[in-house]
Amino acid sequence: MTQAPLLIAHGLTAGYGKMDILQDVSLEVHAGEIVSVIGPNGAGKSTAFKTIVGFLRPRRGRVIFNGQEITGVRPDLVLRRGLAYVPQGRIVFPQMTVLENLEMGAYTERDPARVAGALERVYALFPILGERRRQTAGTMSGGEQQMVAIARALMTSPRLILLDEPSLGLSPKFVTLIFDKLLEMKRGGFTLMVVEQNATRALGIADRGYVLELGKNRFAGPGQRLLADPEVKRLYLGG
Repeated sequence: MTQAPLLIAHGLTAGYGKMDILQDVSLEVHAGEIVSVIGPNGAGKSTAFKTIVGFLRPRRGRVIFNGQEITGVRPDLVLRRGLAYVPQGRIVFPQMTVLENLEMGAYTERDPARVAGALERVYALFPILGERRRQTAGTMSGGEQQMVAIARALMTSPRLILLDEPSLGLSPKFVTLIFDKLLEMKRGGFTLMVVEQNATRALGIADRGYVLELGKNRFAGPGQRLLADPEVKRLYLGG
């Protein structure tokens, strides 16, 4: 029997004020996948993530996570259920050290042994964070801050991590590093859903992908198939 998706976002219509950005958008993620969501600016990609994690309540549609409905549930409660979110913009606590930032990510965890274990896993994935754990996050480069933001989300050992534009504004070296780390996270057992402007890179690492346009589903399928699709290439990949 096919296992049910870990995340089902079905028929989402949502937006800001009276303006609907999403119009009947549906997305799914199965455990162990990387799913990439691409599309032009204004397509509704980030709005979809904000609706899934509870920052926006949809006018229509449902969000089911790990078999439970979380439509409109507060983001802090969604996090406690195992759904982590890394917003775009490398958001860190700049006056805090790397270690303090990571410990903030584990604020829902009461067991010191589990926090220590999470730190060990994070430092194995991002060795530089272990080396720099006493450094204040605000003095780090943009790529290093993005590592802190991702690592902080891993501190609760989430079932699913949503990453909004993880490569935005980074140097080519750090873009390559971040995509390599996303694959490493998948190999380590994490499930990822990624919104990305770097569509070719995003589909290149994806088990499956979705293309949104003007707040609607436009294409969906295996990442490699979307990469090879002439229409997707022409419209979104500069081909």
